[in-house]
Amino acid sequence: MCGLRTVPSHTTLRTAQRYRLGVGKSPTQGRYLWTFRFGAGGRIVVQMALDDWDWRLPRDNQDLAWDCAACSTAWAMRTVGFEVSEHDVIAGLGPSRISPTYGLLDASGAGLVSYLAEQGISAENNSAASFEQVMAAAGHQPMVIGGRSWCHWVAVRIGSALVPGAPEDTLLLMNPAPGYMGIDQVLDRYGFETLGSFSAVWFTAW
Repeated sequence: MCGLRTVPSHTTLRTAQRYRLGVGKSPTQGRYLWTFRFGAGGRIVVQMALDDWDWRLPRDNQDLAWDCAACSTAWAMRTVGFEVSEHDVIAGLGPSRISPTYGLLDASGAGLVSYLAEQGISAENNSAASFEQVMAAAGHQPMVIGGRSWCHWVAVRIGSALVPGAPEDTLLLMNPAPGYMGIDQVLDRYGFETLGSFSAVWFTAW
């Protein structure tokens, strides 16, 4: 699912280093954006590093009771240099994709994917993301998740697998409504299962 992309098996490492999945800096600029390993069938698996986006960006609380998806998406966009507010995202989504009555109208996250494409950001979604999938992807690119029983969207900063000494199976969030339904800025497996099912939207290129 998230966090990993594969390059065709005939691709060389030099070519893979130019494969645009992130902010697009080339090897000639002195910085490789992604780490590489060979997966099944000789495919090169491309994965972003933590310093390729600003996952430490301070929390931004939502201004409106219904715009958690817009606020979380705006934060995720700012982590890669798009200076937008939640109100910009609301305007861009429009009434066909978000409303004051229901919030985000498509729980799968497909509306966020289409909006991001309009802004020049490639993204994908999974309408039934598992905890394992989100944990594996957490920290490797901007990502937002929404829980159906939670009726709430948050951004994901990083997973405990990347933080030595952190409690096992925890996700560090940018939760724009701290404390809502008992969740502040950390979500564990039990909370994920209780508040789901979850959809995930993750950036693939910008």
